[in-house]
This record gives sequence, structure tokens and C-alpha cells, in this order.
Amino acid sequence: MGYIMNLDHDQFLLARAQLSDIFDSLVMTSFESNPMQFLIRLDNIRSTAMAHDFIAIAEIASAFEAALHNAMQNGTAKSEIESFLNILKDAIACSSHNDEMAQSLLASVAIRLG
Repeated sequence: MGYIMNLDHDQFLLARAQLSDIFDSLVMTSFESNPMQFLIRLDNIRSTAMAHDFIAIAEIASAFEAALHNAMQNGTAKSEIESFLNILKDAIACSSHNDEMAQSLLASVAIRLG
């Protein structure tokens, strides 16, 4: 039984490491000069999060993408990017399979976005 729990924990850590690597690539991508690459990496975060049942992170990435599409039309993408990058970084750092934590995280996002 302990082996299975360690395997689950190892898989959790691996998934979080994958998300962190993708996030680092996203941060290094300039939305202004390469919006398509930025959106591809953001979608990669969303799909990786979904594949590992990090629902809160996937929902944040989806909200980020929707906000970017709206911001592009209004010319306010830079402020949206900064806010969401901070939120996404926090979400990845404390990612968990715990549903209560996911709901707390999403509530925190809603408050931050006001």
C-alpha cells in the first residue's frame, strides 16, 4: 500500500514539474511579439493540467485565454497577462488533487480579478 501512495505522490510531483516547465516557457514568450506561441503554451498548460486532474489550473488557464482574447480587442493584454501569470504561478505552486483546495483557489482567483 505504501508503494502505491509513493507512486501517486511521485506522479503528482512529476505532473507539477511538467506544469512548472511549461509555465517557465510561457513566461519567456512575449505575447506582443508572438501571440500564437503564447496561446499554444497556455493551451499546453490547460491540457496538461486536465490530463493530470489539476482542474483548478485548467480552469485558470481557460479563463486566462478568454481574458486575453477580450483584452486583445481592447488593447489591455499586458495588464491581463501580468495578473494571470501571477495567479497561474501560485496555482501551480500549490496544486493539489484536493477538491476543497481547488475551490479555494478558484475563489481566490475570482477575488483577485475582482
